[in-house]
Amino acid sequence: MHQIIDKRGSGKTLRLMLLAKETGAIIVCANPHAFEAKAKAYEIEGLTFISYSDMYDINYDYGKTKLLIDEVDELLKAWDDNIIGFNMSIEE
Repeated sequence: MHQIIDKRGSGKTLRLMLLAKETGAIIVCANPHAFEAKAKAYEIEGLTFISYSDMYDINYDYGKTKLLIDEVDELLKAWDDNIIGFNMSIEE
């Protein structure tokens, strides 16, 4: 699993978009329209962006559809207000 973990303003979004371009993955994010504008500014074409709610509402074949999540903690908050935290291990 790819992990892009870095400080704010460090280029995480660009790296996520480049990874999506390389792998054909859909980017799941809070604001797909903002991501479309960023992709245009980066001159990256052919990406698909969906919202967190779209991820649950649209019936994807998850066996074949690759997803990249922008700000996984925000996805968890959007999914259920009762999720109050998480931990994660950084792969080496």
